[in-house]
Amino acid sequence: MKHYRLVFCIAMMLLLHGVKAQDIPPPNPSLSLNIVSGYSIVFNFDEIAEYKNGIMNAGQSSFIRVGSIYDWKLQVNADQNIFYGENDGTHQMPLDNVGLTILSTGTNLDDGTHIVNYAKTLPQALQSSEVTVLTKGSGSNRGWGIQNAFTLNWEMGTQRGNMNNQSLLEQMLAPDVYNVNIILTLSVYP
Repeated sequence: MKHYRLVFCIAMMLLLHGVKAQDIPPPNPSLSLNIVSGYSIVFNFDEIAEYKNGIMNAGQSSFIRVGSIYDWKLQVNADQNIFYGENDGTHQMPLDNVGLTILSTGTNLDDGTHIVNYAKTLPQALQSSEVTVLTKGSGSNRGWGIQNAFTLNWEMGTQRGNMNNQSLLEQMLAPDVYNVNIILTLSVYP
């Protein structure tokens, strides 16, 4: 089974700090995942309403393209099981405070015909185990960037979908900078 992983960062910022990301080039030209933009995502909570309602649709997105001569699936997970504070490692925050919705902008339809999109209408919460977000539909999802282009919209603290049902304020999180690497795994559909 051919397998490809791509890593980038997502962070919640309660204090102003920079975030760095890593992009790993594809080892197999017949199965390719390209992050075009949005390597680092930063949520800066500076108003009480954001602690109560979260942040979504604030330009926190990544644009990706999938190229494959095979039918494929895309999975998402974090590289650790919880957020840890950068300034104080005892500060912790559950991963499920971050969610992801996916908008298909390519010509392969994500209505179940070419692609099944599990994060189309409601966000999928971030987890440490792999979660399938895009997979083959009833037809083939083979194609290159123009067919398989997606906008990954990140949100935090919104309590939507299967995200944490408590607001960030209710969780009484300690002020800190919380970072995590997000792993996108593109693999051949079995």
